[in-house]
Amino acid sequence: MVTKRWVVHRIPKYERLQRIAERFPSLDPTSVQAVHVLLGVADEVSAAIGTNLARYGISQGKYVVLGLLLEHQPRALSHSELAELYGVTKGDITGLVDGLERDGYVKREASGDDRRVTPIALTAVGRRLIGKLLPDHAGRVSAFMRGLSVPERKTLVELLTRVQSGLPALKRK
Repeated sequence: MVTKRWVVHRIPKYERLQRIAERFPSLDPTSVQAVHVLLGVADEVSAAIGTNLARYGISQGKYVVLGLLLEHQPRALSHSELAELYGVTKGDITGLVDGLERDGYVKREASGDDRRVTPIALTAVGRRLIGKLLPDHAGRVSAFMRGLSVPERKTLVELLTRVQSGLPALKRK
C-alpha cells in the first residue's frame, strides 16, 4: 500500500531521534514522532476526502459551505454568517460561493432593505447534490473509523482536542 509506505518513511525512527536528542536536549523524541504520525495521517485523510469529493466535482471548502447551508435550512445565510460558522474570512466564502453559484448549487437572494447583506441558499440542484454526497461521505468516514470502538473514538477526540490546545506553543513568536 503506497500511502502507508509514505507515512512510514516520513516518520523518523525513535532511535534516530534519541541520538539527535543527545545533541539537542530540548528535543523530546516521543513528541517529534507523535507529531510526524499526526501530520502523516492528517495529510492522508485530507487527500482521501478530497479525492472522494472531487468525484462529485467539489472541494472540501465547497462541501463545508453546502453542509452549513443544509444545516440551517430553510434560512439562508449571509457571507458573514458562513465565514463565522466555517472559521474563514469573508473573502474565502465569497470565492467558494462564487464557484457554487456558477455550478448552480447555491443562489444569492434579494435581502430587502439592506443591500450590503446578500443571503445565500441552496438551490434544488444543490439539495440533490448534498443529498447524494452526504450519505456516501458519511459512510466512508464511518468505514474509515470502524477500526476503533465508540469509546476509542471518543478518547481519540478527547486526545486530539488536548493536542489542539497546545497549538499556541507552535504559533508563538
